[in-house]
Amino acid sequence: KKNCPIGKTTTNYCKIKEQFKKRAESFDSSARWVLDKGLLDLHHKIAEICKNDFILEVCCGTGVVGERLLHSDAKVIGLDVSFSMLEKAKTRLSFCVNGQAESLPFLDNVFDIVVCRQAFHFFNPKEGMKEIVRILKKNTGRIVISQIVPFGKKDSHWLFQIHRKKQPLLKNFLSEQDLKDLLEEAGCLDITSSEYYIEESINNWLKDTFFSESEIDAIKKMFLDAPLEYKVLHRTRIIDGHIFDTMRWVVIRGRKAEKIKKKEK
Repeated sequence: KKNCPIGKTTTNYCKIKEQFKKRAESFDSSARWVLDKGLLDLHHKIAEICKNDFILEVCCGTGVVGERLLHSDAKVIGLDVSFSMLEKAKTRLSFCVNGQAESLPFLDNVFDIVVCRQAFHFFNPKEGMKEIVRILKKNTGRIVISQIVPFGKKDSHWLFQIHRKKQPLLKNFLSEQDLKDLLEEAGCLDITSSEYYIEESINNWLKDTFFSESEIDAIKKMFLDAPLEYKVLHRTRIIDGHIFDTMRWVVIRGRKAEKIKKKEK
């Protein structure tokens, strides 16, 4: 199909591009987490940006995270598969590139920092992580990954079902440990993790979809019918017909090793 990336991955980028073409105008207001100052500040703190750092935001969307990292005279490139999202991002970032996470159009060892927020569920995580580490500078290059994750085993299954219902294009739903394992397997050291919690209005969270009213009601019902242990962890509550759910974020950082160890056969 025209304008669909061709490669070895099985990610359906054509459908992703079409979805975010529709969502680009309203994306910044689609969820509280998109513009949440505390979450953005946490990315900036964990990245430990130095003057003149060369930064890439993978799956940048409208460029909100990258804009927060522009301080200290850093240069931030945004990469996304959606041209519609990049139209928004180019007003915030130094430069924008159209591309896919599993096949980054950059040379080896060029970036000081690569950041990726709430996107690993859309592509092959091992291929994406391998590519990100490849383009980082040896020994000093840092990767910052952030994602909504389960609190633990007690809510992981139900949380995945909810997010899969809301976002049918999800390829996976990773835990905090999954992300740490991916970093370690790709050759990263000094892996650290920080938690952050955001209470989302589920009514607002579902506005930025193209579901029918009956489909939206079905997703709301999943929150209402969730097991008690889920509701306790997520502090699920209803106020004047509005459903509120606390989502757990992790922001994980790793540093590229000087030499990547090869797996023993």
